[in-house]
Amino acid sequence: MMERKRAWIYCRLALNQPDSAVLLAAQRSRLETYAKEQGFEIVGSSSDIASGMDFDNRPGLLEFHNEAVDGNVDILLVSDLSRLGRTSDATLQYWSLLRDLNVIVYTADGGKVDMSVDPLIEKIIELCKSAP
Repeated sequence: MMERKRAWIYCRLALNQPDSAVLLAAQRSRLETYAKEQGFEIVGSSSDIASGMDFDNRPGLLEFHNEAVDGNVDILLVSDLSRLGRTSDATLQYWSLLRDLNVIVYTADGGKVDMSVDPLIEKIIELCKSAP
């Protein structure tokens, strides 16, 4: 029997606007449809209205992260990569962390995201993590 893939839906908007609830619901609906098409089991979802420039002060992302650390999630679904992060440095570091947690990122448009990182870049990321 094929292993079921446990997916978490994460939605994010940069700014709180009058139609934010509608926009977040649209992101979520699109990702729910995608998950069903792929045969993923949705095990949770969260959202944030926050800048994608950093990974702090995003309780929805933290909720996902805690579930991933506990081993309850295999896949993170986002509508596009900008919903995860807007800066390459922070996003690469987070991808490295997700890889360590055996979490694969999928987008509704592009499918599975190749999270492989050149070994040199990976070494730089490790050095940055260990720096005081």
